[in-house]
Amino acid sequence: MIYCIDTCSLIDLGERRYPESISVFKPIWDHLYSSIQDGTLVSVDMVQIELEQRADAWRTAFISQASSMFQISESIEQEFNLVVSEIESNPIFSANRKRDRFMSGADPWLIALARSYENATVISSETKNLANYGLGEVCDVLGVSNISLLDYINISQIQP
Repeated sequence: MIYCIDTCSLIDLGERRYPESISVFKPIWDHLYSSIQDGTLVSVDMVQIELEQRADAWRTAFISQASSMFQISESIEQEFNLVVSEIESNPIFSANRKRDRFMSGADPWLIALARSYENATVISSETKNLANYGLGEVCDVLGVSNISLLDYINISQIQP
C-alpha cells in the first residue's frame, strides 16, 4: 500500500504532536523514514514547497532527510488536470474563495498523486467539512481512499 501524506499531517508530526526530538516518538520517526526510503510513504513537490514557506530547523532537517518522498511527474500532472476538471464540473463543489484556496494549494496535487498509483491512500489531519474543502471530504467525493494521521500510525502498528 502506498500512502500519500499532506502538509498538515507532516506539521502535526514534526511540530504539534510527535516531535522528532522527543525520544518516546523515535519509533514513529524510524517508521516514517523507513517508509519514505522504501517508497510506501510519498508526497508531492507542492507539499515540500508548503513546508519550505516557514523554514525552521525541524522543517529544514526533515526535508533534507526526506527529499526523495516529494514527487512530480507527467502522470501526476495529467491526473491533476482531471481532478481540477472533476471539481470544476461537479455542482457539489461551489465556486468560491474556499475552492480557490483549495485549488491553489497542495491538496489537489496530493489527490492526483494518490490517483496516479493503483492502490494509494491519502493521509490527512484536516478536519474541515466539504463546504470548507477539507481534504478527506473532497477525497471521499472523488473516490480516493483517505485516512487520518492517527489511523495511519495505528495501521502501521508502530510500537513505542
